[in-house]
Amino acid sequence: MEKGTYVAVSGMVAQERAMNLITNNMANMNTPGYKADRVLFESYLNKSTEAGAEIPSGSEINSGYLPEKQNDNSYLITSEAYTDYSQGGMRETSNPLDIALDGDGFLAVMTDAGERYVRGGSFVFGSEGELQTSEGHDLLNRDGNPIFLDGKSFYLQEDGTITGMNNEELDQLRVVTFADKSVLRKEGSSLIAADDTEFAIQSEANVKQGYVEGSNINPVGEMARMITALRHYNLFQKSIQSNDEMTSKLINDVGK
Repeated sequence: MEKGTYVAVSGMVAQERAMNLITNNMANMNTPGYKADRVLFESYLNKSTEAGAEIPSGSEINSGYLPEKQNDNSYLITSEAYTDYSQGGMRETSNPLDIALDGDGFLAVMTDAGERYVRGGSFVFGSEGELQTSEGHDLLNRDGNPIFLDGKSFYLQEDGTITGMNNEELDQLRVVTFADKSVLRKEGSSLIAADDTEFAIQSEANVKQGYVEGSNINPVGEMARMITALRHYNLFQKSIQSNDEMTSKLINDVGK
């Protein structure tokens, strides 16, 4: 009976992880450029030919690890959490300092921890005329250097070229993408880090001035995922209760 309980517990832990991601997605539904996090489930079948198999501890199940000495049991684990980088909706603001990307790509910025990436945002001029995020991170040009415009009016072309009032070229944004998105990870404040910046390649995304990209969260879809996770959690919980009742009967009735 105990093994059945641990199988159900593994399912509850997996659904709890899914619920945490869904809740965070819902909380960031109105965050510009936010990308939804998703989780993949996996059935972990652990086989053993030894009769004296040990029951895995709670911490082992929580970490997705099962000891080798385990009879055949199928556990539910969250095998992977990933980010959905699909496009969010565009909202026109007519603010020339609002920049968004239409397509697969990221704008490069420089932080204290090194080069990071954003999908766009509402930018500002720094104290020395450099173009920055609202958190003070310098927006980078194609050579990896800060962009100084001294508060001048400017226009953005779709390829990221920055031109002045007289159509003279002033600079060009560094717009990159990654063929393998698994090298990316979120760092908060809409920043995205890469395991290695050498994975970055030139992006074909169109730069949109005067636009802000919304999150790619679908409220109805997230609510449906939340309801499904809750239902599955309750089913696993009822399974534990049933196992407990059966164990109690074995001890109190069969033993007599």
